[in-house]
Amino acid sequence: MNHVELAFRNLRRRPTRSLLTMLGVALAVGSFITLYGLSRSAYENVKQSIQDVPSDLTIRRAGAAELFGGAIPQSLISQIVEIPGVAAVTGELIALVESDNGDHVLAAGWTDDSFFWQSVPLDEGRLPRHGERKVALIGIDIADALQKHVGETISFLGEPFQIVGITRFKSVINRNEVVVPLADLQEVTFRPGAVTYLSVRLANPGDPADVDRVSSAIEAIDGLSVSKSEDVLRHDSMVGLLRAVSSSMAWVALLMGVLIVLNTLLMAVLERTREIGILSAIGWSAERIMGALVLEGFILSAAGSAIGILIGIVGAHLLGAIPAIGRYVAVRPTIGLLLATVFAAIGLGIFGSLYPAWRAARQSPAAALARG
Repeated sequence: MNHVELAFRNLRRRPTRSLLTMLGVALAVGSFITLYGLSRSAYENVKQSIQDVPSDLTIRRAGAAELFGGAIPQSLISQIVEIPGVAAVTGELIALVESDNGDHVLAAGWTDDSFFWQSVPLDEGRLPRHGERKVALIGIDIADALQKHVGETISFLGEPFQIVGITRFKSVINRNEVVVPLADLQEVTFRPGAVTYLSVRLANPGDPADVDRVSSAIEAIDGLSVSKSEDVLRHDSMVGLLRAVSSSMAWVALLMGVLIVLNTLLMAVLERTREIGILSAIGWSAERIMGALVLEGFILSAAGSAIGILIGIVGAHLLGAIPAIGRYVAVRPTIGLLLATVFAAIGLGIFGSLYPAWRAARQSPAAALARG
């Protein structure tokens, strides 16, 4: 009998324990894929939503911990646009408001002259005309969810808006967003003259020295903080907190899988003391005995990981089916995440089997036979 046959025979001898161990590893792997995929997808979706309406610099209120936290006076636009090197400045107000059917939707307010309008991918309808009020563009996903069409109305906080166009952005967040004139959103949310943040387009965005000069000039205005638009999420505490919590929970789940494998193999060693002693007595080396037990850990981890991939994919799909999550985060585990998780789970499973294998190999044949 070789160590491969021994490993499979030992797993078959206790099928219930082996199956439960595999399921434990599978749940750990599936949880890791779902939770880590959630944190990664949240970051990527917010990043994509920013890229859908490109700008060079993002201005926030100094000290605001999150991108959508705090407020900036809209009147600062005229002051910032006068800074040499600034090509255009626009403000955006973000609010989570209740619609006419009781759902909460993300609303964005843009000024008539905002350069954001140039990036809007219309699926049908038209853009708001200059000076037009109480009109709205709605994302394709929220239009499908609320069964809304061009020409109909959608209400926020009791105020009706006529839908003039439907957008098809790349980001799932923007596909669930409603865009209205800034003055209207300021009015219904009781935030006159305020925007959530300002976006800047530069005359020479490829010149690092000019970017730094403009950023310094803006930050010289009291109460403002400037970031390159592609770097803005690095300083957002809410996104960072979500990623940290989800990642921590994911790693805890994966380490639990390791402990399950370790516990199973340790109990197997204690129950097979006599058998291991016989193997040592007939000439099996310590390395060969260790190899057989480590192989058991590999088989348990590999089989559990294969099942865990399916659980993770299903879990991600179920998370996306929850409206409060699916409207703003498309949880899609990547091939890279799946492979990395499987390799990590198998590696940690092998690591968890080392101690039981070492303990079995160091037993003397006489002592093992006497105890058995």
